[in-house]
Amino acid sequence: MLRGGVRGAVAALALGVAGCASLAASGPLSAGAGPAADRVVEAVVDGDTIRVRGVGTVRLIGIDTPETRHPERGEECFGPEASARTAELLPPGEPVRLTYDEDPRDRYDRTLAYVERAADGLFVNGDLVRTGHARAREYPPNTARAVELGRLEREARSAGAGLWGACPRPPDPPAPAGPCDAAYPDVCLPPPPPDLSCADAGATYFRALPPDPHGLDGNGDGVACELPGG
Repeated sequence: MLRGGVRGAVAALALGVAGCASLAASGPLSAGAGPAADRVVEAVVDGDTIRVRGVGTVRLIGIDTPETRHPERGEECFGPEASARTAELLPPGEPVRLTYDEDPRDRYDRTLAYVERAADGLFVNGDLVRTGHARAREYPPNTARAVELGRLEREARSAGAGLWGACPRPPDPPAPAGPCDAAYPDVCLPPPPPDLSCADAGATYFRALPPDPHGLDGNGDGVACELPGG
């Protein structure tokens, strides 16, 4: 990361000109974070996935962009725009810095990273959320920048930026007749019985805490009702 002295001043100036000073990196991400590494973008796979020379496929953590070729849903609203935005920010040959959180790889063997442009320190994960090209998503234990990303999403929602203004809002799930189960803090699901499915929940990518009474977190990563490959 850029820290102190002339290098810090140059980075701050570049970010201010771009209107993105709030998206600059700010010190180590967590006690378990690995070292940053300078790399070069080879290609953009979709809005939240890129390929980096010497690393391979990199999934931008803490965010989720609409799909462009989902195996079941096909092209989702604002998927092409999200991919185009990432390609604009990270063209082939763009030097980047990757910073890791607690878990460096996911179950698809992709590297998980916070991505910054080396030239100006732009926090790409955050920029995609700020402009409404991505939603903020917590993927425990990689939550070092969850508070920042959540704030950027709230601001994008309020402004109707990107997908928040272009895409229809999914219907809210029906209110449960009884209390909400504490195992699902992001949605209000009643405790079993009966067991509920993801379709019953009416939501995707929400936290599932042990003991996950409805069995919605199939791979045990703490996130319920994930879309395949998301």
